[in-house]
Amino acid sequence: MRGEPTHAGTDSTRLRWLVYVAAVAVLPLFIGNDKNLLNLAIMVGIYYTVCIGLSLIFGIGGQLSLAQAAFYGIGAYTSALLTTKLGVPVMLGFLAAAIVSGMIGWVLAAPILRLRTVYLAMATLAFGEILVTLIRENGSITGGSTGIVNLPVPAIAGFQFSTPGRYYYLVWFVALLAAWVARNVIRSRIGFGLRALADSELGAISCGIDIARYKAWMFALGAIYAGIAGALFVHYLSFISPDSFSVSFSILIVMMLAFGGKDSLAGALIGAIAVTVLPNMLSGYEAYSQLIFGVLFLAVVMFMPRGVAGMGSDLIARLRSRHEG
Repeated sequence: MRGEPTHAGTDSTRLRWLVYVAAVAVLPLFIGNDKNLLNLAIMVGIYYTVCIGLSLIFGIGGQLSLAQAAFYGIGAYTSALLTTKLGVPVMLGFLAAAIVSGMIGWVLAAPILRLRTVYLAMATLAFGEILVTLIRENGSITGGSTGIVNLPVPAIAGFQFSTPGRYYYLVWFVALLAAWVARNVIRSRIGFGLRALADSELGAISCGIDIARYKAWMFALGAIYAGIAGALFVHYLSFISPDSFSVSFSILIVMMLAFGGKDSLAGALIGAIAVTVLPNMLSGYEAYSQLIFGVLFLAVVMFMPRGVAGMGSDLIARLRSRHEG
């Protein structure tokens, strides 16, 4: 049947995932004891998870949301408050972060996703600002602008992820699991419905697609990814404050997707790596680092409208067509 995966295609997919897992597993061996590189690898994994969620909303569903920082903060504060105030185990805090973020995303989807284009972006931006204000004004619960310190480290059956090396594997387990789930969503009926929605809402409706339900699923799943990434972030730092969840962080995530390619998981990874690693590489050129980074980003946006991953896919397609021709 058309569209049914072949055995060769399935084997190729399994091989690619084995390569991904193997690369993640052996990377610390090459990093060695360099804590700075290990910290960068951890942050790439956390940002990748957030980017996957936005890729589903923006890249696949075509809805520009600037609320990822808000859901990142919701997940972070959910886990931080449960683990510090109520003594809940951190792993359960992570689960609660995903659930609470997803539920809020689902509830907000109905009113917010009726808006389109710049109005949707403004509404999600406002939601993020409201959340940061609520956190700062309720200091008796959230710690206000000062934040909360001494967050506990995650542990499983007594095994604590108390070192950067151990935390790296936890973060990348979550990131790879998130990527695997997203890949299956993209290839499912929901994924095809989201792509149809991105192309034309009227066309999707005429095909019998329940766009309200699909938007809600998309927004909720993106919120789940952001929420669990936020929880991973603050428990790694052992500290939380509202400054980490400002609007600028949502803009940063959009920049990651624009750089790497908004409509693919590879693009989300490339963007997370670039925006995390490049500023560190340019730190030696302190006077010009921001200028160089800005020029590189502008060049990608202007000459690679589908991002680095999109350009790579186009190049591979051309090479294949020439070879077959």
